[in-house]
Amino acid sequence: MTKYEIVFKESAKKDLKVIERDDGEYVSKILEKIEFCLGEHLFDRIGQCSKKKMEGKEKAHRLHVQKRYTIFYTVERTKEKTFVEVHLIMSYAATHKRYKRIDL
Repeated sequence: MTKYEIVFKESAKKDLKVIERDDGEYVSKILEKIEFCLGEHLFDRIGQCSKKKMEGKEKAHRLHVQKRYTIFYTVERTKEKTFVEVHLIMSYAATHKRYKRIDL
């Protein structure tokens, strides 16, 4: 159980399936990083979590996983809880080609 609920959008689920097919051993690292950095330390600044709010985007953030993958997510707050919506999981190279055009 994590402090913050994590919700995977359909696009992120599809991304994980592709990564599992191409780089299966890395899926567990991605999921562990999401759980640790976004589920437990969402608002903490710690060296293990390379998180950053995306410039010019109201709610969008990104999390790097060892300069191999980038996770794009939004943070939603209600009176009852705060949760994270994971929208995209992309390779580091693909991310930098599309970075300015990503809109969550």
